[in-house]
Amino acid sequence: MLSKQVRQIFVDYFVRQGHRHVPSSSLIPYGDNTLLFTNAGMNQFKNVFLGLEQRDYTRAVTVQKVMRVSGKHNDLENIGYTRRHHTFFEMLGNFSFGDYFKEEAMAFALELLEKEYGFPRERMWFTIYEDDDESFELWKKHGISPSRILRFGEKDNFWAMGPTGPCGPNSEIHIYTGDLRDNDAKWVNNDNDPEERTSEVWNLVFMQFNREEDGTLTPLPRKGVDTGMGLERLVRLLQGVESNFDTDLFTDLFDRVQALAGHTDAQRREHVVPYRVIADHARAATFLIGDGVLPGPEGRGYVLRMIMRRAMRFGRKIGLNEPFLYAVAEAVIDKMGDYYTELPQHREHIVHTIYREEEHFARTLDAGLERLNAMLADGSAFRAGDPNTIAGEAAFKLYDTYGLPFEIVRDEARERGLHVDEAGFNAARERAKVLARAASQSKFEGDYARLAAYRDVLAALKSEGLLPEEGVRHDPYTALHLETQLVGLLRDGERTSRVVKGETVEVILRETPFYVESGGQVSDTGLICARTQAATDAEAAWCIAVKDVRKPAAGLVVHVGVVEWGEPVVGDRCVAQVDEARRHAIMRNHTATHLLQAALRAVLGTHVQQQGSLVAPDRLRFDFSHDSALTPDEMRQVSDLLNDAILRDLPVSVSYMPYEAAIRAGALAFFTEKYGDVVRVVSIGQAGRQPFSMELCGGTHVARTGEIGAAIIMSESALSAGVRRIEVVTGHSALAFVQHQMRVLAETARAMNTNPERLVEQAQRVMQQLGETQRALQQARRELARLRFTEVAQRAQRVDGAMMLVAQVEVESLELLREMSDWFRAQHPTSALALGAVIDGKPALVVACSQDLANKGLDATRLIREIATIVGGGGGGKATLAQGSGRDASRLPDALNKARQLLHAALSRASA
Repeated sequence: MLSKQVRQIFVDYFVRQGHRHVPSSSLIPYGDNTLLFTNAGMNQFKNVFLGLEQRDYTRAVTVQKVMRVSGKHNDLENIGYTRRHHTFFEMLGNFSFGDYFKEEAMAFALELLEKEYGFPRERMWFTIYEDDDESFELWKKHGISPSRILRFGEKDNFWAMGPTGPCGPNSEIHIYTGDLRDNDAKWVNNDNDPEERTSEVWNLVFMQFNREEDGTLTPLPRKGVDTGMGLERLVRLLQGVESNFDTDLFTDLFDRVQALAGHTDAQRREHVVPYRVIADHARAATFLIGDGVLPGPEGRGYVLRMIMRRAMRFGRKIGLNEPFLYAVAEAVIDKMGDYYTELPQHREHIVHTIYREEEHFARTLDAGLERLNAMLADGSAFRAGDPNTIAGEAAFKLYDTYGLPFEIVRDEARERGLHVDEAGFNAARERAKVLARAASQSKFEGDYARLAAYRDVLAALKSEGLLPEEGVRHDPYTALHLETQLVGLLRDGERTSRVVKGETVEVILRETPFYVESGGQVSDTGLICARTQAATDAEAAWCIAVKDVRKPAAGLVVHVGVVEWGEPVVGDRCVAQVDEARRHAIMRNHTATHLLQAALRAVLGTHVQQQGSLVAPDRLRFDFSHDSALTPDEMRQVSDLLNDAILRDLPVSVSYMPYEAAIRAGALAFFTEKYGDVVRVVSIGQAGRQPFSMELCGGTHVARTGEIGAAIIMSESALSAGVRRIEVVTGHSALAFVQHQMRVLAETARAMNTNPERLVEQAQRVMQQLGETQRALQQARRELARLRFTEVAQRAQRVDGAMMLVAQVEVESLELLREMSDWFRAQHPTSALALGAVIDGKPALVVACSQDLANKGLDATRLIREIATIVGGGGGGKATLAQGSGRDASRLPDALNKARQLLHAALSRASA
C-alpha cells in the first residue's frame, strides 16, 4: 500500500463518519505566539478546544504538516541515526468538539486499523492512564482482552495543553512487529529494546478536564477528542520495512541523492546516515519555505538555516561539494505536490531559495573564519588568562551568530597550536537552550492566562444577554459612524459597570465599525460618545478616545481608550465614530500596497512574495522575497507602473468565494495569514479584463485607485537574507514629502552658491576638491609620523649582530604602527622590534622581525600573545609580523619592558 493511499484511506474513512475534511494549516502557527512551529494536529483547533472560537462543524479530520525541532519535541540530534525520528512529518488526526467521546473514538480507531489497514488484533496493545477505569472498561466492551490493556503514569498517558487549562487522559494503540511467540507486554513503551518490537501508532487524547492553578481537575462542559497518528510510522508498518526511511515516502529522495552523488547501491547503504539526514532535511526545508519561512539569523529562519546547513555538511561528507539540496527539494515537490498543492505553486521560489542558501553557505564559512581571525587578533577569542585556549563562549558565538561549526573552529585552532574549551562551548549552548525554553514557557503561561480571562468575559456577556451567541457584530466596511450600545467595560482586566474621567479602559460594544489590526493594516482610532436626554445635540454626556482596537478571541472586540469626560456606564446607548481622515489615509496606503506588489512581480518576476507589511496612515512598508537590491532602472519601472495604475483610476472591487476557487482564479495569498473556507478577494482593474492586482485581503480599500493621488518610493533596503523592504508614501504624505524635498533642494543650492539645476555639477566639484584635500592631509600625517619615527629609531640597539628597537610611539592608527615596523626592517635587513601606542584610548602593539631571524626561530606571534596579556588582551599574526591590543593602556610600558626582555633573549638564541 503506497503512502498516498494510506493518507487518502484515513481521510475518506472519517469523512464517511461525518467529519469535515479540514486542510492542513501552515507550519507557521499564525495567531499563536506560544509556538515556533505547528507541532501537532490540534494546533489549528486550539481556540475551539479553549472555547474561544466556534466553527460550523463538530467533527474534523486532518492530515497536518508538523515540525518538531524546538522545545520538548526537539528530535534534531536523533535525525539520521534512528529509524523513526524526523524534523518534518505528517500527522493524521480526527477531532471531536463536544460531539463524540471515548467510546466512539475507540470504535473508529479499531475499525480503521483492522478493516481498512488490515492490522490483526493479536498484534495490538492498548495503553491507558493509570486511573482511567472508564477507558479500561470501554476497551473491554470493544472486545479487547484485559491482559492487552496496560496502565501507565502521567508521563505516558496524560496530556495537557499547558500547566493550566484543558487536559485529560490519553490511550495509545501500539503494534507489535516481532515474532508472535514473543508478543509480550514487556515490549510496550520499552525504550531499551534495540529492535523496537512494538511501535506506538495512534494516540487518542480525551480532553475532559480543566486544570486549575492549584492543580485541581474539574470536568469540562464540552468534552473533546484529539487524536494523532504519524503517517511515516504507519506507512512503515503497513509496508513491512525496517525504517521509516525505507518507505516510498523517502525512496524517491534517496534515489535523487544517489544519482547526484554517483554512488553504487553498496555506497548508498554504507552512507545511510547522510542519506537520511539529507532526505529528511530536504523535506523540512521544502515545506517551511513553501509556507513562507526564509533562512535567517533568528527564530524560524534560524531553524530553517540550521536544518539546511546540517544537510549541506552531510552532503559534503559524501562528496556533494556543489549545490545539491535544491535538486533533492525538487524531488520532494514531485513526490508530495499532488496532495500539498502549495509546493508546485511555489516551486520556483522554493528551489531558488535553497540554491541561493547553498551558494551563501560557502561565503558564510569564509565570513566565519574571518571573524575568528579578528577575534584571535584582538584577544577576544581567548579564555581569560590563557592565550593558548579559545573560550567556549567565543566558540559558541561563532557557531550561534556566524554559523561556524565547532568542528571547524577546533581544526583552525589546532593548526595554530591552540586549544578550544569544548566543555565551555557545550555549557554555553545548553544555557542558550535553557533560556529559550524558559522564555517560551513563560510566554505561554502569560498568553494563556489572558486568553482565559477574555474567554470568561465573552461567555459572561453572552449568558447575561448583552451579546448574541455569535458575539460582537463587527463590520468595518459599511460605515464609519454607528449607533450602538456599550455592553462591557474592563479596568485592568476586570469587569466594571462604570468608569470615570482619566481612566484607561477596554470597551466592548454590541456592534462596532472599528477595524482591528490584521494583515498589516493598523487598527482604527476614533471616539465612542453618548448623549443624555438633557444634553444638546452637540454636547456628549461622556466620551472615550479610542487609541487601539483588539480582537483577543473570536466574537470579541475590545476598544482600548481613555475617558475624556463624563462617566460611561454599561448599558448606555452611544455612537462609535472612526477617525475618518486617518481611515481614508490608511485605505489609500492599503490599496497602494496591492498595486506595489503587482508592480514588483511585473518588473522582478513572480518569485516576489509578500513577507510582511505595515499599512499605517502616514506610510506603507512592504517586505518581499528578492535576492538583490533593485537597480535604479528597476526602481523607476516599479514607480512608473505603480503611479500609472493610480492615474488610470482603476476600480477596486470586493468579492467572496471559496478559498480554492480564489487561488485557481489567480488570487495571491499572503504566507502569514490564516484563511477560512470562504475568503474575501480584492481585485483592482476593469471588469471583464485581467485584473492589475487580485489578492485575498480583509483590509479596507479605496473605491478607485485615483483616490490615492500619487505614490512615492521613499527607500529600498535589505531586511534579511533574501528579503527586501520598500517604504512608500501616498496622498497627503506624498505631497508633504515633495514639498519638503523642494525646500531642501532650494536651500542646498543657496548654501553651495548655485541654482537647483546646477546643484549636482557643483556638488561633484566640491567633492573632488574635498577628496584631494583629504589625500594631502593623509600624506602629511604619514610624513610627520615618519619624521617622528626617525628620531625614535635612533634609539635602536645592536644585539648579537641584529638591530633591536622597543619603543612607545604616537600614531593615529594601527596601520601606521605596522608601517613603522616596515620602515625599520627596510633600513635594517637583520632586525627585530616591538612598538606600542595608545590609539583611541586603548593599547595597541606590533612585534616584527626580518625573515632571516624568523628562519632561526624568532616568532612574532608567540611574543605578541605573551606581552598582550599584560594589557588585558591578545593577538596573533605570522612569524614575521604580529599585532595585538588590550584594554588597559596604563600597562603598556610594562608590556614593552617584557617585550624588550623577550626580544633580547630571542636574539641571543638566534645568534648561538
